[in-house]
Amino acid sequence: MVNNELISGLEGLAKLRLTDSERASVSAELGDILAYMEILGELDTDGVGAKSHAFETECELREDIKRDSLTADEITSNAPDGCFKVPRAFE
Repeated sequence: MVNNELISGLEGLAKLRLTDSERASVSAELGDILAYMEILGELDTDGVGAKSHAFETECELREDIKRDSLTADEITSNAPDGCFKVPRAFE
């Protein structure tokens, strides 16, 4: 299941360089995870619908209320020289 080829492939995808001891640790941990997934795969899930959350929830958002926006003059009223100075992002 978990072999050096798989670990090397994952190393490349994650752009990592693992030591031999790290490779052994990752291999053991990944093997444990996959073994657990096999156990979960044996569970009878007939009649259980797909869920996006473990618990039934409803998204409680505030009601949108239309209100006036600030004008450009209001936004820049506290700005020195009528504009905001920020560090240059690009040279």
